[in-house]
Amino acid sequence: MVARSKVLRIASIVDGLVCDELHQSAAEAVTAGTDVGNQLLCFGAAVPKRHVLFIVQEGRYVLDLPPRVGGQLVMRGRSVNLGQLWRKRLREDPRARSVRVVLDPSARGKLDLGDTTLLFQFAAPQPVPPKPPFPVEFKARPSNMWTRSDLATLTAAFLMFGPYFIWASNKHIDYTIEPEIDERFLRVMNLDKPKQKEPEEEKKDDEEQLLAKEDEKLTPKPEKVIDKPVITQKTYSKEAMDKARGVGIARVLGTYGGDGPGTVFDVIQSTENNLGELFAAGMTATVLPDGTVVSPYVPGGEGISAQGAIVGTKGFEAQGPELAELEKKERKINSSVKSSGADVYGDADKKAVQATIRQRTGALQACYNKALQTNPGLAGKISYTITISVMGTVTEVRINDDTLQDGGVQTCTVAKIKGWRFPTTPGAEQASDVTFSVVFSGGS
Repeated sequence: MVARSKVLRIASIVDGLVCDELHQSAAEAVTAGTDVGNQLLCFGAAVPKRHVLFIVQEGRYVLDLPPRVGGQLVMRGRSVNLGQLWRKRLREDPRARSVRVVLDPSARGKLDLGDTTLLFQFAAPQPVPPKPPFPVEFKARPSNMWTRSDLATLTAAFLMFGPYFIWASNKHIDYTIEPEIDERFLRVMNLDKPKQKEPEEEKKDDEEQLLAKEDEKLTPKPEKVIDKPVITQKTYSKEAMDKARGVGIARVLGTYGGDGPGTVFDVIQSTENNLGELFAAGMTATVLPDGTVVSPYVPGGEGISAQGAIVGTKGFEAQGPELAELEKKERKINSSVKSSGADVYGDADKKAVQATIRQRTGALQACYNKALQTNPGLAGKISYTITISVMGTVTEVRINDDTLQDGGVQTCTVAKIKGWRFPTTPGAEQASDVTFSVVFSGGS
């Protein structure tokens, strides 16, 4: 018969959403109800727990409607209301418990069982799913994979090593300890080499003193060493040259006394303890108009010729009034260097970075003081952006804005900032960018 060539295809709808679908591979009965063992799970107080909704008899489907079911049935072009069908059945038999309707392949309909709506029609059978190569009983399970001896070995290993792993996972880690890193790793990662620790004469507990001591060790590289004589083009009076020689000798030998401007201490400090740069400059020579070759930085200072002979001694013969007049002309540098703002973009600890920048800004004052000696009115602000690695080293320094406009201060400050070290941040996974500004003031 034609009914054998087609089977049921049913969709279960709850709250307007399709929650289940049944497409048979062969003609067989279909159950519906509130029990999860049914083929169609329905919801509602009036829905039976289990009911055979579609019965197969002699190759035909029979719709068995339970009480209080609604909906519409369409068959051979005719539409029947299931509620009217039930009322007609009860007039014939008041004790009837179901209504059965024989279906043909053209039948389709909508059944309302409680809160669930079932839409059904006849369609071609779905292909039979392939059988699994092995029975379900032989499916791999953990209980079948381990023997008793294996389980005993695993249990013993857990009892032996379990407490250690639990202790290790809860042990406190001191992130302030910086581990030693292989130089090959630093070279491959393009990071600065770790600095060798020098023996300290005395221990200082104050962190600011330690940072200041580290900054004093960092000196900018000389930009250029002049290794040829400089020939002056102007002519000067003998009296002016004698006075200049006297001032040079007084400066270098410290005839002014004490620790003020013009002393040996002042001259050496002005070089930022870079004696190599001082002696490199000592290789230069100046040819005066009278033909005398003078080197300003050889031992003995100005007034000593390149061969070591004394060119003029009037500087030594000058008395108090002359030196007093020169001392009045000496300019005392009273500068100020302050940092303002520090925006941190990355994993670095913002408070630690800002504190470190405030502590180390004072080390940039030497660069500024050196520039003030030749440009007394120099003042302005420089904005920097630095990149801090996860190890706390400064890998890059960029200048964003510069109103100071002095190349020497730029080179000197960048060299010092590259030597800064910042506290490491626990859990940091990538480098951080920090932007801050330094205000240079006090020039007159």
